[in-house]
Amino acid sequence: MNRFFQTKKFKWLIVVLFLLFSLVLYTSTAGPGAVGNMINSIATPMQKVFSAATGKAQTSTENITKSKEELQADNRQLQSQVNELNQKLTNYYSAMQQNEQYKQFLGIKNEHKDYQLLSATVIGRSPSSLSGSFTVDQGSASGITKDCPVITSAGLVGWVSEVSALSSRVTTIMDAGTQFGVRDTANRDTGVLGSELKLADQGLVKMSYLANGTTVKKGDQIVTSGLAVESGFGGKFPRGLPVGTISAVKNSPYDVSLYAEIKPYVNPAKVRDVMVITNFAGKAEAAKEAAAKSSSSSSSGASK
Repeated sequence: MNRFFQTKKFKWLIVVLFLLFSLVLYTSTAGPGAVGNMINSIATPMQKVFSAATGKAQTSTENITKSKEELQADNRQLQSQVNELNQKLTNYYSAMQQNEQYKQFLGIKNEHKDYQLLSATVIGRSPSSLSGSFTVDQGSASGITKDCPVITSAGLVGWVSEVSALSSRVTTIMDAGTQFGVRDTANRDTGVLGSELKLADQGLVKMSYLANGTTVKKGDQIVTSGLAVESGFGGKFPRGLPVGTISAVKNSPYDVSLYAEIKPYVNPAKVRDVMVITNFAGKAEAAKEAAAKSSSSSSSGASK
């Protein structure tokens, strides 16, 4: 008998009796519905878990029961929605870009009533070009001709050097063949702007033939002089197009003149959108005069 009291069965019996006694005591205190409430509080979370698992299983079963054709149709519909959203996003960015171009266009147009402007987008660059030359998506069909100035709202970029019906090649002011008149807005001294490979590597251009007593200085703004156009020599650029600021004034190694190193306002390698000046005051007259002089020179050379 003593051994029974020491067995596991007896210990479990004591535990069960204690639980029953506790349950009877709790019921007598909390009322007859307490047991049901206690059972419900335990069962309710389990029911929620079971319902969720059942719902997921039902959804998975419905997907599995769809045919291959139905799944392919669903996939096509989703892909169509993705394509539509991508197109809307593309249109949004295009509209934002055009809006910015129009702002720049109107700003320049208000300052220069005689300009006829055409916006264009860079569509190609030559990887071998050290001057940053590029191709734009507008050509002769849009009214572009050779030597049309190319600008941004910040300043001069270059000029059109080749034209096809639907595109144009732009040579920038960083090109070695660059040569046109410029002036200092602070003291009105003039010079000739050009480019050298060594300076171009530093993102600079050169204003040459400054008089020895010039007062040009670092920080001065340089713009196109327009003298060639206004004098009828067929210059490319009208007066006053911003070019850049002087970063240094140095002695010329070839004569007693000085030259200025200029930091352009526009980095041609980074432009994405430009404006082409298809016409401006004096352009037609200068072109006629230049053509006449060229023809006269050719005739004179032939007679010799």
